[in-house]
Amino acid sequence: MNYKIGDLVRFVDEPIEGHITAFLGNDIVGVTDDTGFEIPVPLNKITLVHGNMRTEEDDEPVQSNIPIKFLDKGIYLALTGEQKEGLVKFFIVNETSFELLVNVTESQGSKRNSIYANIVPAREYNQIYTGNFAAINKWPSLEFQILRTSRKQHNAVPPIEKTIKVKPLELINSKEQLEILPEKAWVYELDKIEENIGLDKLKAHFISHRPK
Repeated sequence: MNYKIGDLVRFVDEPIEGHITAFLGNDIVGVTDDTGFEIPVPLNKITLVHGNMRTEEDDEPVQSNIPIKFLDKGIYLALTGEQKEGLVKFFIVNETSFELLVNVTESQGSKRNSIYANIVPAREYNQIYTGNFAAINKWPSLEFQILRTSRKQHNAVPPIEKTIKVKPLELINSKEQLEILPEKAWVYELDKIEENIGLDKLKAHFISHRPK
């Protein structure tokens, strides 16, 4: 076998391993073990373990200069479960790079009750509520107040204030697979920008479309 400097070898007759660090002639090589001591040994008394000598520098991860993209969209209310099993679980899913400060309040008529107040880290999800499919018409409206924060550089974003009232017909739609939630779910986008065309734009729209 053709050995080369740096090959990791094992002694045939002794429990010793080391790297070949010298060729001494007459089919003798120098093998340096973990203690740093070089041992002369005949070539027919060693066997190859693997071919390349690795150093600590070889094991260091290669650092990429490509910046990691900051994800500023992807905050969802997700409902999982099967109607035949009875229960549905409500999750807030954060697929963004933001850390979320979340408060969720259930409302029934004029009554309000905070059901969840916590931090949702970036790229994680938390369960916030459990409902029963049999009582779907009695599920409360959920009022979300969400602050988005990050120590990484990002564009300024306003707080999110949104109310979700799940309707039975909406659960006829197919479930979706989000990126970080293991189960498929009925999904409501919480950070979707609602277009407010305003009164002036509304007037302009009707004027421009008025029959002539």
